[in-house]
Amino acid sequence: MQTPTTIKRRLNELELRSRLRARPRLQGRILAPAGILKRLPDTAGLYFPFYHDVPGRYADDLRRHLRAFRQRGPMVSWDDALDILAGRRDPDGPVFCLSFDDGHLSWRDVVVPILAAEKVPATFFLTTGLVGRPGNLTWPDCRAIAAAGFAFGSHTVTHQRLADQTGSEVVRELAASKREIEDEVAVEVRDFAAPYGNPAVDFGEREVTAAREAGYRSFATTLRPAMHPGGPVMGIHRQGLHPAWPLWAVRTRVHA
Repeated sequence: MQTPTTIKRRLNELELRSRLRARPRLQGRILAPAGILKRLPDTAGLYFPFYHDVPGRYADDLRRHLRAFRQRGPMVSWDDALDILAGRRDPDGPVFCLSFDDGHLSWRDVVVPILAAEKVPATFFLTTGLVGRPGNLTWPDCRAIAAAGFAFGSHTVTHQRLADQTGSEVVRELAASKREIEDEVAVEVRDFAAPYGNPAVDFGEREVTAAREAGYRSFATTLRPAMHPGGPVMGIHRQGLHPAWPLWAVRTRVHA
């Protein structure tokens, strides 16, 4: 049982993290010293960096990240990454697979133009309940992104922590989001990213089983270590980043 002191300390930590997330450049500067002794990968491995919103003021920063990854190894589609995990392709060095979460309007206005210019594939994990809300994509926006050659996966309907929901609610979050994206965007949705994504607190085997039963072939988490052929497709590791971070901060998440 947690003591009042432990609970207070935990709440203070959560408050600090929340404040830093609102000031990503400061967050990046705080993280950067921890990356001094780390390097971006230069040996074989599969990495899944992902982002959320990318406001226009961070466009050049995102380009810098993408070019730094590509200097180390190819950036591949989700399909190609799954081929590597299945052992159908052998990575000669580091390989990067990019994705974005939620449903931000900046995907249309900032991210997709950058990805198209840089010729970088990506998967967009969409929270369907956000579609049409202020600051988020509309369904026509999503169709345009798909028509530009980018893939979609599900990030649930409501972005609630799955572990906090009942079994029937979990099934709805998984099945309804998949069905709505398929109906509205006319693409097959086979990949899922869990909100928050920590298997210790945010989901468990119940959710992974429900994803399989709903027809998903992969399940993404926020565990960070590199992946290799034979790794679990129903437990993909992704490294959460913010484009405002300097590369030293990026190296605290994406490293050999």
